[in-house]
Amino acid sequence: MSEVAALWLPILLSAVAVFFSSFLAWVVIGHHNPDWKELPEEEGTMDFLRKSGAHAGMYMFPMARTPEQMKDEGKQQRMNTGPWGTINIWSGPVNMGSNLIKSFTFYLVTSFFIAYLATLGLDPGASFSKVFQLTGTAGILAYAFGGIPHHIWFGTHRRPMLMDIIDGVAFGLVTGLVFASMWPAGK
Repeated sequence: MSEVAALWLPILLSAVAVFFSSFLAWVVIGHHNPDWKELPEEEGTMDFLRKSGAHAGMYMFPMARTPEQMKDEGKQQRMNTGPWGTINIWSGPVNMGSNLIKSFTFYLVTSFFIAYLATLGLDPGASFSKVFQLTGTAGILAYAFGGIPHHIWFGTHRRPMLMDIIDGVAFGLVTGLVFASMWPAGK
């Protein structure tokens, strides 16, 4: 574990680099902007949801939890005609400060595990290319592919999934560059 502790600076700096890369992707470049659409009749939809008593949580529609519900004629009709989808209702407005801290914590923990993996596969003094190869690949796996099952099962469209993969590849490469440039020299 002391090998990982020796990598505290690249762990921290790779998390910071990915944090700012994410900011660049979402805020400056804005390539995720087309992924979000406004609901038709937004005000009426929001009023309906408020009046329905739907609390914070994830909702799927149409929804059938049991075989008996699947046999219900009204449910069958909704299942066949749609629309189909999910709604995620938050408990309140977006808390940017909290979400930024949580995102940075995720990047930090991910960098920690990438460092751990690198210490298992690389010795001090390993070449830039070998460190970049291993840590960049681990970063790509962590950032680009972890969310794909969620996209598959919860109906994300192709473009947002592709944009997340592109971001993940970029974040993995940034992580690999930081680790490769700061890898400890051999004895």
